Amino acid sequence: MNFLTPAALGLAAIALPIILLYMLKLRRQPVQISSTMLWQMLLRDRQANTPWQRLKRNLLLLLQLLILAALVIALARPFTPIPTVASGSVVVVLDGSASMLASDVSPSRFEAAQDAAEGIIAGLSSNSQMTLILANAQPQTLISNESNKGALRQALSEATPRTTETDWSATLALAAGANSGASSGTTIIISDGGLPNEGLPPLPGEIRFVPIGASGENLAISALALRATTQGADLLASVTNYGESQRSALVSLYRNGELFDAQRVSIAPGETASVVQSGLPDESAVYEARLEDDGENWQDQLASDNQAFATYTPGGEGRTLFVSKGNFFLEQVLTSLPDIEPFRLVVESGEVVLPTGSFDLYIFDGVLPEELPEGNLLLVNPPDNELFNVLGEISEVSGVTVTDNPLNRFVDFSAVNILKTRQIETPDWADVLVDSESGSLVFAGETGGRKVAVVGFDLRDSDLPLQITFPILFGNLANYLSPGLPFDASAGLQPGEGLNIRPFGNSRTVQITTPSRAISEFQFDTNGLLYTDTQETGIYTIRAGEEAHTFAVNLFSSAESNLSPQTEVQIGRTEIGPTSESALGELELWPWLAGLGLLILLVEWWVYQGRQIDPQVWRQRLGLGKARN
Repeated sequence: MNFLTPAALGLAAIALPIILLYMLKLRRQPVQISSTMLWQMLLRDRQANTPWQRLKRNLLLLLQLLILAALVIALARPFTPIPTVASGSVVVVLDGSASMLASDVSPSRFEAAQDAAEGIIAGLSSNSQMTLILANAQPQTLISNESNKGALRQALSEATPRTTETDWSATLALAAGANSGASSGTTIIISDGGLPNEGLPPLPGEIRFVPIGASGENLAISALALRATTQGADLLASVTNYGESQRSALVSLYRNGELFDAQRVSIAPGETASVVQSGLPDESAVYEARLEDDGENWQDQLASDNQAFATYTPGGEGRTLFVSKGNFFLEQVLTSLPDIEPFRLVVESGEVVLPTGSFDLYIFDGVLPEELPEGNLLLVNPPDNELFNVLGEISEVSGVTVTDNPLNRFVDFSAVNILKTRQIETPDWADVLVDSESGSLVFAGETGGRKVAVVGFDLRDSDLPLQITFPILFGNLANYLSPGLPFDASAGLQPGEGLNIRPFGNSRTVQITTPSRAISEFQFDTNGLLYTDTQETGIYTIRAGEEAHTFAVNLFSSAESNLSPQTEVQIGRTEIGPTSESALGELELWPWLAGLGLLILLVEWWVYQGRQIDPQVWRQRLGLGKARN
């Protein structure tokens, strides 16, 4: 046995005066006499002649010495060496990524990792401090520099994994910062592996790795995509076998929640099988692929990658027709805008005849057909038409102001000069974007099931094409009018990945519904909205006013679906194997010794009280007899 404060053992010398007091103590037997006068002289003679007595057996003395021994040894803080992972300043990195939800280790890899972290906490010495970090797409510190084991266990129990990849660079940078001020620190990574071999920050002190996982058998949906064709929509679903044995599964396909196809696939180890469906309806829909047990050769350890979603919107980027008598400035700005490749129609004179076929966006510059086509409209310098009244022309334009509207982000007309404009009666369905003392100059809105934006003046009658706000204004109007989505999620979104949402609709407030039906509201700023709460897989719905769009989040990650457990990881140029149990920690015994001393004290009190009571009374209390009168 070892002691942290061995000097406290010197307090054992207190036993000497206790023993001396018992040696000097006079022992008398209680006897009933008629008077004490005859005994006083005898007592004085005995005290004078026998100051030291032979130490006799005494239970109280023994108990008191045992109490003293227990307390003295407790003050010396005895400890016994026990196996432990680390001591001093300890940072534990707990992998909370999607792969840690695998069930090859019962009940899951993450709970096994929690058990491993619990063992580290149990072996933590009294002079050690621990920091717990949960690693996922957005790593977080669960508790920092804590030596209280109860608080550490509480923080550990509250940790939950997510269906995301792990940002190991950010996680290890956080761990390095937690250990940077320690004279000697240890970083312990509890994970099933998957750390990149490059780009990780160096870690101070010692690094240890606790591997988790037993089997790599897993099937996963690795892709789900749709594309528009002349015959409708084509769907591709891919299934990958990340295990080491031949596996089979049933791939079920759903459209708007209804099953329309199911196929059995058999996949060799490390290979991918695909399911293709062609000629699907050319209509907006939500598609889902599910991987299920076919009852034959199925084995799967991770449920999170057995389901995938995709949204389909017909029309793709949309077809745009630009009709004009010739406008160099407008042609240049339209060709510079993303997702717009307009078909150009130059009108020399006479009636405007549109080409056959439909377009999603029509841009008319100074001309209009007799009957407006179906589809969204951008009208520049328009003549009178069925949507609004053109009352005439204004030659002096002053007092130009830009209204507070999401379509006006970064739009500035303070330096724009306009020679003349059409005098347009603003319709009820429109919101004014740029106003003046003489009337509205730019407005937009929805009518008859389509979006319409109007620029009331000829661009060549102003210096707007020479201003930086020119492409900004038409870019905002094009984003509003084009049938494309107000975000780019065409390549698929991974859990935890952010999405830039451009303002759309006529509302500054956007409402986002998650796959679990949780609803959150946000405000658009001039740059739109960066949405990052995408930890759930499934379909998200974005709504601004009456307009709504959907996007899908899927776990298409080979790093997470490949469950093959790793026994070593590489950080920088250092390869780190599984941790050893050779390091010893300290298990202090003083709480048990202090408790033992208290217990002996209670026994000593009970014995002492028993001696102060007549034996006959004790016999009566114990029911062994009756006291004599």
